[in-house]
Order: sequence, then C-alpha cells, then structure tokens
Amino acid sequence: MKRIIKLLFIILIFWINHTFAATVDHFDITLGAKEIEVNKAVDLTIEAKDKNWNTITDYEWTILLLSETDPKAELPKEVKDNSYIFTASDQWKVKFENALVFKTVWKQEINVFDLSDENILWVWDINITSATSTENLSISIISPETWIILWTNYITVSWNTQKNHKVNIKINWTNVKSTTSDDDWNFEGKIENLDSWNSTISADVLNSDDEVVWTSSEIKITINSENPEFNSIKITPSLKVEPETIIWIEVNATAWLKEVSAIINDEIIKLTESGDWIYKWQTSAPKDEWEYNVNVKLINELGNQTTKIPATKLTIIPLNLDAWTDEVVVDILPDITETWATDTTIQPIRKKIYKIANLELTKLKDRSILRWSPISEAESYNIYKQLEWNKLVLVDNVKEPRYELMIVWKEVKYEDFVVEPVVRDENWELIKWEISDVTKIQTWPELIILLILSLFIWFLFSNKILKNKNW
Repeated sequence: MKRIIKLLFIILIFWINHTFAATVDHFDITLGAKEIEVNKAVDLTIEAKDKNWNTITDYEWTILLLSETDPKAELPKEVKDNSYIFTASDQWKVKFENALVFKTVWKQEINVFDLSDENILWVWDINITSATSTENLSISIISPETWIILWTNYITVSWNTQKNHKVNIKINWTNVKSTTSDDDWNFEGKIENLDSWNSTISADVLNSDDEVVWTSSEIKITINSENPEFNSIKITPSLKVEPETIIWIEVNATAWLKEVSAIINDEIIKLTESGDWIYKWQTSAPKDEWEYNVNVKLINELGNQTTKIPATKLTIIPLNLDAWTDEVVVDILPDITETWATDTTIQPIRKKIYKIANLELTKLKDRSILRWSPISEAESYNIYKQLEWNKLVLVDNVKEPRYELMIVWKEVKYEDFVVEPVVRDENWELIKWEISDVTKIQTWPELIILLILSLFIWFLFSNKILKNKNW
C-alpha cells in the first residue's frame, strides 16, 4: 500500500512540474539587426517560451504588439489593431519579414504582451540611426523590356535598387504598387488590370522621409487587345480518311494563346503549342461515314475570342478492306513418301495466311490505344503480353481491331504486346496465324494483375471453344 501511495505521489509531482514548466512565461523576440537606419524595414520573430526557455508547442492565444518608445512605428501588415492571433499553423514561431519600420532616431523598443495576461510579456530594443546619404541611391527596371507587346492585361515588373528601401511602381505616371526591396536589392511585383493600348512603366525609390530620390528610366509596353488571328489549318494524313484513322490537327494562329481548340462532330479537341504560331494535337477520326465541319476556336489571355466556322472539312470514307489486308498466299505441300515421289497428280494446297497490318499506337493522357487493320476472316483477336525470354501470355480477346489500356498510376511503365487473329477453317478448327510485330505500350497494371487476368480470360475463352465443339 505504501509503495502505491509513494508511486502516486511521484507521478503527481512529475505532473505538477511538467504542467508549470509548460506554462507560457515570456516571449522570445528576435530582430533581423541590432542597428538599422530610420525608415528601413527589419525582420521580426516572436516565439512563446516557458520559464526554462522551452518552446510552447500549443500556444494559440492573441498577442499585443507595439512600440511604447516610437508610437509611429509601422507594424507588420498581419498585425491588425496591434493584435495578432498566434496559431499552430505558425509552428509556434511567427516571423514577419521586412515588416517592422521605426520612424524615430533613438534606441527604440518593441513590446509583446499576452492579451489574457499582461504579466506575460517581453521587450526588445534596437538602435535606430539616421539615414545615410542618398546620393548613390538608384533604381532600374530589369524586366519587361521596352516596347514589348503583350496579349495579357497583366505583367510582372522586376527592378533593382538598394535593400530595405521603399519603392513605388507607376503605370502612366500613376502609383499602382508600393513595396520594399529585399536584402538582395531585387524585387518584383505583378501589375494587373492594364487597360490602355500603350502604357509607360517607371519606378521611384524613396528615402526615409518618403521623398523620391531616384526615378528609373521609362519602359514602354503595348497591349494587343485585338482578337487572335487564325491563319490556317492542316489535317494529316488527308482530309479524306477511313473511320477512326489516327489524324494530326495543326493550326497556325497568333502565338501564346490561352486556348486553341478544334471541334469535330461536337467533340472539343484542345491543341497544344509546339512552336511559335503552331498548335497541334493527335486524335482519331469519327467512326461514321460523313462530311464533318472542323471548327476552330482561339482564345487569348485577355479573353478575346476568334471562331472559324468551318476552318476546313473532314470526310470519312468507307473502309477499303482489300487495301487494309496484308495477304500472303503460300503453297503447302503434303508429305511426299517414296511411293508418291513419281505421282504427278499430287497438287499443292493453296492457302491464305493473314498477318496483322497497319498497327498503330495512340497514347492519350489517361490511356493507350492500339489499332490495326481488320481481317474479314477473323472472328476476334488475341492480345498477348510478352514477358522475358519472349514468353507470351494471353491477356485479352477482343472483337474489334482495337485494344485499349487505361493509364492510372503515376509511375511510367512500358510493356510489350502482340496481336494475333483468331480464325477457323472450314471444319471450325482454330488455326494459328501469324502474330503482329511487338508493340511497346505504356500501361498501369503490375505483372501479377495481368497474369491473373490472363488465366481468367483463357478460362472463358477455352470454355467457349469447348461449347462450340460440343465436347
């Protein structure tokens, strides 16, 4: 019993010490410099600490921030009405970069209080000196280049000046953005809502009294507010193709457009820019025979739009099965024994052998599509995956001359596949025909999934054969 009481007492003492140790005792304040010129920005870091100077990892209260020695000091913009809510998202240590500016020369202080307990506080001092001579202050705009033509109503302006100085960016001599240069003397800012045809950009650097001490040279820019220009369209291999033929659509139009689309049979095909003025994409032609309008829509960054209806016409013509089939005729002689050697009545058996032809692979964003020429005698097609040592594993059987694999994993993986036609002779016997060339396809499944699927498909396929044979 005494041992139990003693153990509980030890646990209680430990809990009390731990609880008091974890209580906020003060704040640790760090400034980015011990001395800085008046009207120059400095970093400010605040961290909640216990009496042993350990970081309080669950401090989520409100702090008050002020300078009693310099009431005109500029506080960080995140501080509203001298208060800031300390949250766990700050990782219990908040840093305001280039955010604290003192307005008076002297030894100044920054004070931090806990809103719920004024006894929890900390004070940090910094020496504020007079501003140095501004004779060497200068500012230059690095980008954009003068006389650049834009197809957007915004632009990013980059400039170079001395660090920790206030900078005003002006459009057409009107101030549109004020900020402070960083420690590397560089800065950039996005200027939006440009609405004039021609604009002049300039930048001012200010001293501690907010007086302009240097102005950059002027940069002239032009915003092209006209609609994008359509020049031409090209479809390869031809404007007359057979159903589901792989085609390339190429549009020549204004460069750097936000969107370029071709519309065929209500299908929107978005093209990507492959070079200045050229937009391309690969797709498949419609499967129904018809003459289709190919419309083109162009949209620039300003939202201005140009539509060409029609830009051209695409005609889907009937399949030419004779042209699609790669047919080889061979002579198959019966075995010749010695007694038949002199028999001139033996005639060779002529037999057709069909081979998969015109194998094409299309890789889209989320799937790989394999197509080939149809064979009229084929009832279906076997899809094999080629493993090591050229071993083939059946993974699917399809009716149409098309095989599709979804790509759903991020990992890029390529595997080898071959296609084989399934054909029967006059006695309904399956005949082994020539397989296609090996095609490397981007896929998603792991090998074990394909093997399981292969066994399942082969089981179904074998049962179908047995039923047809009435075995």
